Amino acid sequence: MAKPRPVTGIDPGRRLRPNARRIMAVRIDEVHSYDGLVADPARVTELHDMRIACKRLRYLLEIFAIAFDEDLEPFIAEVRGLQDLLGDIHDCDVQVPMLEDHLAWLDEREAAGARAVVAAAAPARPRRGRAPERAFREFRGRLDAARRADERIGVHALIARRRAEREALYARFLDEWRRLKRGRFRARLERALGIR
Repeated sequence: MAKPRPVTGIDPGRRLRPNARRIMAVRIDEVHSYDGLVADPARVTELHDMRIACKRLRYLLEIFAIAFDEDLEPFIAEVRGLQDLLGDIHDCDVQVPMLEDHLAWLDEREAAGARAVVAAAAPARPRRGRAPERAFREFRGRLDAARRADERIGVHALIARRRAEREALYARFLDEWRRLKRGRFRARLERALGIR
């Protein structure tokens, strides 16, 4: 997770609003620093870091809203929407590899069990012309043929579903991000906060 950018120029002796402006200016810039990076759906880390940056900005807007005359709730809702979309994308980015790892673990576990069965059933001296590895392959072939074809279909279906969800969520995120940029969200928020 990306560390928050440092905020300089905070003066505890000043009023709340000037300090809040300094802090939020940095957090707004932090969110927008991911703009060019998140255009690539494979930038999983950057998408997650942008989510964290949105979370920081949202919480600060909620905390400091009382210090400003402008109604910040519409801005908070927009940032919350981005944060939620990015969170759902991150859930998919975490779950798919976990499910794939689980399938690999099941395959390994099954192969180890099959090897143990072959080893236990193998005679002390291998029959002429039949190596232990060949016996294992033959056993594995019989095992694969006997296995139900749908044994892991649920996990595969879930992986496919989460990948499709991720694709749709990412498309929604890009549309939302582009809409906010076209609507000059940053400039409107900075104007509402009296930044610049």
